[in-house]
Amino acid sequence: MSAPLPGPGDPGPVPPGLGEPLCYTAGEAAAVAGVTEQRARRYWRALGYPQAAPGELEFTASDVELLRLITGYVTDGALDEPESLRLTRILSRAIGYLAQLQMEIVASHRDRSRAVGRDAIEQLVLRMPEAQWVLGQMWRRQVVTAIGRLHDTAETEMPVAGVGFADIVGFTELSRSYSDIDLKRLIARFEYRATEIVADCGGNVVKMLGDEVLFTTDGAVRLADIATRLSVRFADDSLIPGVRIGLAYGSVLNYLGDVFGTTVNLASRLTALAEPHTVLAAPEVTGELAGDPGFELIPLGTKDIRGIGNIDPAEVRRR
Repeated sequence: MSAPLPGPGDPGPVPPGLGEPLCYTAGEAAAVAGVTEQRARRYWRALGYPQAAPGELEFTASDVELLRLITGYVTDGALDEPESLRLTRILSRAIGYLAQLQMEIVASHRDRSRAVGRDAIEQLVLRMPEAQWVLGQMWRRQVVTAIGRLHDTAETEMPVAGVGFADIVGFTELSRSYSDIDLKRLIARFEYRATEIVADCGGNVVKMLGDEVLFTTDGAVRLADIATRLSVRFADDSLIPGVRIGLAYGSVLNYLGDVFGTTVNLASRLTALAEPHTVLAAPEVTGELAGDPGFELIPLGTKDIRGIGNIDPAEVRRR
């Protein structure tokens, strides 16, 4: 007879080590990995592990192997320890965010899975090896793409890119009037459709900020194509009351998966200046679009952009 399904609030039969026995104390884990306990604790903090109590069995064999591998990059000279710890913290935060999103999605389907005699979280744990392979394969493909971008830019120069911001019109008011469920539906739809358009048009989503998406491209024409498609897609959406978009083109600083610099700041300022359902572009973008039969440019006159100065932006429309 199968075990009864867990009740509400019960995390279910998920072992602390996810199928592996907890067999090492902090001191034992550090010794087996070949590092001091003090050094091991620096890495465990970077990984987001809870504070291990002295003498308690807190670590699995896989935890020890992970510690040995990530400290080995320093031993081999590939990274110094501050770089290694920083990389560890970045990866841990990214994976933690991904895991939290995954749990929210799984939890939203839990009642449905119980109705057919299964528990969604228990099923996820059972399929953990498959999930690890999927994440590994996705990471490999993303690394290949990132290497390609790295090779496209000389080490001594900042890359040039198109930068776009798109945010939902009136999101602050919506967040007050929408129920939690409707607000989640709105954000999920915005993220899905924005990511779909950016990817289909050859752009790169840098980050999603709830009601806002930051994306980059390798050219101004592609940037305008994405922006105008986003504007059209959300113009008649039943849940999302449209977007406003700012575009800029120029040098950017890529750092830890994000982009920085005056070009990024200008795109953000133009988004705040744009009217609902419009795309506002900096002169560097409109100069590339001039004469392109796919777009119409509507000059807006000189604008004083905070922190940047006077520029002459234009509204961009699809013909």
